[in-house]
Amino acid sequence: MRPEDAGLQGAARAAQTRARDQRARLRWTVATAGSYAVDTLFLALFAADGVIGPAAPVAYGLGGAAVCLAVWGLTAARVNLRFRDPNLTAPLIGAAVALQIVAVALAPQIAFPFLSNLFTVFAFGMLWMSPRQSAGVWTLGVLALGGLVYAVGERFGVPVATPWQRALVWLYFSLILGRCLLLSVQASDLRRRLAEGRHRLAESLEQMRQLASHDELTLSLNRRSLMARLEQERSRVERGGEGFSVALFDLDHFKNVNDSFGHAVGDDVLRAFAKTAHAAMRDTDAFGRYGGEEFMLILGGTAPAAALAAVERVRAAFAARDWGELAPGLRVTVSAGIGGFRRGEKISQLLSRADGALYDAKRAGRDRAIVKE
Repeated sequence: MRPEDAGLQGAARAAQTRARDQRARLRWTVATAGSYAVDTLFLALFAADGVIGPAAPVAYGLGGAAVCLAVWGLTAARVNLRFRDPNLTAPLIGAAVALQIVAVALAPQIAFPFLSNLFTVFAFGMLWMSPRQSAGVWTLGVLALGGLVYAVGERFGVPVATPWQRALVWLYFSLILGRCLLLSVQASDLRRRLAEGRHRLAESLEQMRQLASHDELTLSLNRRSLMARLEQERSRVERGGEGFSVALFDLDHFKNVNDSFGHAVGDDVLRAFAKTAHAAMRDTDAFGRYGGEEFMLILGGTAPAAALAAVERVRAAFAARDWGELAPGLRVTVSAGIGGFRRGEKISQLLSRADGALYDAKRAGRDRAIVKE
């Protein structure tokens, strides 16, 4: 994929995500308006029963409508995207706290059931606000509530004089508990989605790591990873560790395999060799595709003579495979050259020696392994 195509796809995905988030914000605004409408209805019912005056439901209803219309307009016009928090959480929570304070100031007779709304307001805010925003809104809310308590606290009450008033209080508390339950479910769903997102991110990062360090066809290490491992082994030896050996493999007459049986069979042969090598190597060894039909095996703490025995096991196992499973008449062998690292030399010198041994194996008839001392 070309970089410009990848950039266009990324921009398209980002635009889709922004559009989806904007739709979700509009839905939340509608839900908030509905919540304010229900509160206004209960205030109106208390006013109709003579518990409070008409100013509270009128002020609360108009205030809630103004807040929701303002948020809707900002979101629909995409102005909210200019802010650090496009959800406008802190202003919304601040407005909600202010509305509760105003309603209680106008109707202290229903203070206790109505102030319970603050639990719902703060529970909603904690889902989205940062700790700093939460502390700020909480501080302002507590100060405003303290002033309200000192101003009209002696008139705070719960309207339970009649069965109808007791029913309204019960219904209102039930509604508040339902809101808290809904927010709890929302928080649980948010945690679940965050956990799933982290899991998907971890999987994506692991896939990226695999793609960056492994050959896609054979699932073995790629050349970059092999060279990094060689440098690690060289540094270890230079610090006084045991020596190591390198084996270079080359599939014999591999071009003929591709020409005679097709590249798909050739890919199967490469995968088969990688599988054979992985089955025979130790956990401490490193194996990968060096390039084309060439592979490398790094044997840590192993002298060339011991490495030869390990390489012979790989070579013999590969030659003994039933190649007829892949294609009738197919037979593939591998040649290998082995070199041992000498303290003080460069990696390029070690690879040159192993490559020379591989050339000697090819010249001697193939399907064999040779050590270059």
